[in-house]
Amino acid sequence: MGDEIRFSMTDWIETAGSPFVIMERDYAQRYDAEKSYNTICGVDGYAGTVEIDGHKIVVLGDEPMSVNIIRKGYETIIIRWRYAPGTNEVESIVNNLDFGTLSEISHEMIDFDSKDLVMFDAAPYLEEDSNAVKLQTLHKTVNINTYEYNSESVALIIHKLKS
Repeated sequence: MGDEIRFSMTDWIETAGSPFVIMERDYAQRYDAEKSYNTICGVDGYAGTVEIDGHKIVVLGDEPMSVNIIRKGYETIIIRWRYAPGTNEVESIVNNLDFGTLSEISHEMIDFDSKDLVMFDAAPYLEEDSNAVKLQTLHKTVNINTYEYNSESVALIIHKLKS
């Protein structure tokens, strides 16, 4: 069992059509979605960074996709569902994931001011912690590797966050 990922198809998170963003929890309390939205939506690709009010923000861009989060110690894996015939196929793929066989499409290294991060929909104001998924990291520097899984019937975007 040691390094295996055990993944269940519950707890998918969706946006109202906006990208997901990852930022420091302290800044998220002051984040102005209306002021920042055009900057956030200007990010190309599946993952990119912007700086707003002196804070780095990771944008999970491209099209809106449902996400599920897997935590392994201080490593976080964000699974984004592009298409699949059903949950069984996605669950099987994720449970047998071998990052060595995936196509890495981007790599970002971000130096945050805090190890306490959150992910949430970029559009609404973050009024309570319950609106966000907490992502605790071991260090303030986080590597985000983005991979693409494609088969005839399933396409996933996978972000691996490691500090």
